Amino acid sequence: MFSPLLRNRLSLFQSYITKKPYVAGGPVTVTVESTAKCNLSCPMCLREKIYFPPRDMELWLFRKIIDEGKGCLEFAAAYGAGEPLLNPELTHMIAHCRSQGIPAGISTNATVLSESLSHALITSGLNCIIFAFDGATRESYQKYRKGSDFDKARDNILTFLRVKKRLNSDIFCILQMVRLKDNQQEVPALIRMWRVEGMNEIRVKMDEVRDHGCRVSTGPYPPTKYPCNLLWRGPMYIHYDGTVFPCCYIFPTDAIGNVRRNTLREIWNSERMVRLRSAHIRGDLSQYEACRNCPAARPRLALAWGSFFFNMYTIRKAIPFFERLAQIRKVSIFETMN
Repeated sequence: MFSPLLRNRLSLFQSYITKKPYVAGGPVTVTVESTAKCNLSCPMCLREKIYFPPRDMELWLFRKIIDEGKGCLEFAAAYGAGEPLLNPELTHMIAHCRSQGIPAGISTNATVLSESLSHALITSGLNCIIFAFDGATRESYQKYRKGSDFDKARDNILTFLRVKKRLNSDIFCILQMVRLKDNQQEVPALIRMWRVEGMNEIRVKMDEVRDHGCRVSTGPYPPTKYPCNLLWRGPMYIHYDGTVFPCCYIFPTDAIGNVRRNTLREIWNSERMVRLRSAHIRGDLSQYEACRNCPAARPRLALAWGSFFFNMYTIRKAIPFFERLAQIRKVSIFETMN
């Protein structure tokens, strides 16, 4: 009656509402750090606080993760702390996701996005791409995207959109700006600039790293009222070397396993992951500083429940729309938004 993916989501939902730390089923989404290399030095980036070696994830390891997720994974984010286009195997990674029927997406600064690479990404089967472009003026953009060039990055994105049109592709394109101290007044201009054919969404994202002088809003955050639904559905964050973390906000401490030694599903219910879920169930996060100070937008309970009933790729595409409702129309489905 139900597809395997829907049965998986229903199993996850049952575990969540009955508050079981051991989860029947597997994660619906993962974030896989295809590379830890980056060609920019952005002041609001986590890389300014934590050292990431200039290393790529090996193709065989990426394929292992995707193969083990077949039957539960509904979306794979093939990017993390680095610039994914710097991994020469990226299009092969995307193609493998397509071969397994798992939608894949990346986020890029577009600085090395040539016409030929745009063509290769689209024909490899990429489903979603985020263009990180933090400013409507050259001054603000190049302040926050240090090492980049405003005009070149913009031209690269426009070239990608032209290739998308030429190939008659339905790849979902998002232009994303992180709202920071010196670019927050440029939001209207940014929206006007990027209302172009082929751009599906314009997302204005709040600063989650909270670097001094960059973050607009400040904590502290109120205590959680119910367990974090991400721990029951994903995404887990997988480092380039296979080290797995419960999510991208619990990093670089509190690793829960490594996909070189264990399967994805074994790590999903590893002792450390079960212990973390149990702490959320009890409401005692005293041993988890990252959870106590989590900057992620916290969904209302109805949304947390609803997230188990919809395809993960559909949810990913809808995120910018709901954020815009919260930020501009003051209609929020979140309890907190950083």
